[in-house]
Order: sequence, then structure tokens, then C-alpha cells
Amino acid sequence: MEQRRLLAQLCAAVPILREHAEAGLWTDLLDEALDDLAAGRPVAEVCRQLGWAVEAETETERGVGESVPDHAGGARLEGLAPVVLDGGYRCPRHRCTRRAHRDDHGRVPHCALAGTPMTYRSEP
Repeated sequence: MEQRRLLAQLCAAVPILREHAEAGLWTDLLDEALDDLAAGRPVAEVCRQLGWAVEAETETERGVGESVPDHAGGARLEGLAPVVLDGGYRCPRHRCTRRAHRDDHGRVPHCALAGTPMTYRSEP
């Protein structure tokens, strides 16, 4: 599997993995694996260390199943034409293929691996 795609899947799964790690008392293992990843360890090895099987393509990666509220596509300012945003959020470090949108509350998605907000990029 392409490394960037696998990295995107791991990034999208980190919040869920963290919940499971906290419930199962293995947060140290997860933190160590993510530190190893940041230090350059191949993402496939990190996934194997976590015992995490990754599918070929996730719904998040394809953009399927993500709920985007009607108002998330743009802003409306009185007296001005509606602002339409054509694009989405991507990996802030340009390392993976993950795509995301703002959540139902308008919050910018975060990269769980970098710990920073994802970067918005318009699409022509």
C-alpha cells in the first residue's frame, strides 16, 4: 500500500486509537509508536506494532460518509454575494492523502499525527 495513503488512514484513526488505548491502558505504547513515526519509522511498521490492520481505502479518504452541513460551503455577509469555498482540508505537512471538512460546529479538522490544524486548499 502506498505510504501516504497508509499515513492518512493512521492519522484519521488516531483519535479512536487513543480512546481505545486509554480504556485498555496502552497509551504508552501508542505514544511511543507515534513518536517513532515522527522520528522517521515507516508507517507500515508502526501500524504492525500497534496491531492495527489497515484497509486499502477508507471512507474518510474518499470523502464518503463525511457529513458536511449545508452552511459549511461558504459564508453569507449581508449586502454581499455568498462566499463559496470549493476545496477541503489536507495534511498540513503534505505527507499523506487524508482529506477532511469542517465538523458540524464549523471547527477546522486537525492532523492527529502533527497535532496541528489541517491546511485548507481550494480546488479549481
